[in-house]
Amino acid sequence: MPCRATNRMRGNRRRISLRVRARRAAGRKINMPRSAREARDMPEYLQKTVTSTRIRLARNLRGYFFPHMLSPYKAEEIVAAVRAALKKLDTFKEYDIGKISRDEAELLVEKHLISPALAGKKTGAAFVYCDENALREDEISVMVNEEDHLREQYIVKGYDLYKAYDRLSGVDDALSAELPFAFDGKLGYLTACPSNLGTGLRASVMMFLPGLSKDGVIREILPNLKKNGLTVRGFFGEGSSAEGYSYQVSNERTLGVSESDVLAHMEEVALSLTELEFRHRERMKKEGGVRLKDKCLRSYGTLLNCAVLPWEEFSRLIDDVRLGVALDYFETKDIVAFINFLYNMRPLSFRRGNRVTGGEENCNIKRAEIVGKVLPDLVKRTC
Repeated sequence: MPCRATNRMRGNRRRISLRVRARRAAGRKINMPRSAREARDMPEYLQKTVTSTRIRLARNLRGYFFPHMLSPYKAEEIVAAVRAALKKLDTFKEYDIGKISRDEAELLVEKHLISPALAGKKTGAAFVYCDENALREDEISVMVNEEDHLREQYIVKGYDLYKAYDRLSGVDDALSAELPFAFDGKLGYLTACPSNLGTGLRASVMMFLPGLSKDGVIREILPNLKKNGLTVRGFFGEGSSAEGYSYQVSNERTLGVSESDVLAHMEEVALSLTELEFRHRERMKKEGGVRLKDKCLRSYGTLLNCAVLPWEEFSRLIDDVRLGVALDYFETKDIVAFINFLYNMRPLSFRRGNRVTGGEENCNIKRAEIVGKVLPDLVKRTC
């Protein structure tokens, strides 16, 4: 459900934002090609490949250098300006990055709510989220003074590009009514990195692609994706490697295209990759035969019947279970609940969420206990 701040922001859409004025001046349509309702009606198999969807908007304030050139005093001025702009929205809460603990910062990185670059800043940086139940990943958040003055983002589990964009555009409209965003009539929104000029929009889907990974096809299609204006990164985004067959696919072009162009292109790419992935899954299943099936089932059995479960072992075994779900050895009635389960097992999230005290061994014992209880309700054997 939308938070109260999001509902309030929708009322602000009567004010014509900079991006809407710019599109009208250019004579471009501002309607989205598909409604959020239609987006939710995508084929079920798309939800089996897309783990999460993220929309990010890069914005900067007029009259200030970009963050890497800011003095500490000016950086704090920007934090104060953003804080004042969000004061009316009482569900927004703030972290002063320089005042939180290292574990707290690492937890935010683990949850993909802030970047490692922001976590490393000591002064003049903040993280703001819209959530009455703090630190859920499916809510709006804003990084202040990362690469740009503002990095607004919305992450939702599974596939829903249009829902994510619709929610975040409400926040952006509300902020643009209070803050002087740096905007050029020809270039669009001005950003620290030229690759973000224009809409400042990055649309990303985190995809689970074991079929393309196992067959080595993912390496072969990367150049073609690059030619089509796309970037493929690892689980934690820029600079990271693929983890458990997971890849973040996002648009690279933001200049000379509209928001609707970006979303439509990303949806087309997600569908194309999913269709290709399913063909290779069928091939993998046929060639792997009973040995592949046995590997997936053994991993599932180990997860249900162990007493100590380190994160590294859980990660390896659950990848086999996810592969088993993809190959229909298992079924899950609620894929989003299963994805949430995977995220909540990550080291810092698990320790915080389950209030585990003591050393790593205590976490490993508790993880085995919880996985043994929860996994059978989420994933059931079908063969």
